[in-house]
Amino acid sequence: MARQVFTVFETDAWHSTAKKEFKGVFTSRTAAVNAIVKNHAIDDHEFFESIHEMIPLTKRQREAEIKRRLRKDFEDSDQTQGYSVNYEIESWNLNEWD
Repeated sequence: MARQVFTVFETDAWHSTAKKEFKGVFTSRTAAVNAIVKNHAIDDHEFFESIHEMIPLTKRQREAEIKRRLRKDFEDSDQTQGYSVNYEIESWNLNEWD
């Protein structure tokens, strides 16, 4: 029986393999996305087009919007794109040998 695990890597803006840093292994894609959303190292300012877009939001509203945008990034892809720090999720199939 094969099991699937999801590994998370942090990388630079160009998804360079030389800058790829292992961040964790998860048993579900949802858990991997949740960990990225909770622990990301992306500067908050990168989520907003201008500082004026941020100012009317409270800290809690900004955090919620950032989490929403990160989750949206992972709806169609296994990586973030366009930030100075990016994340990739790789799925690995593990085969159990008897």
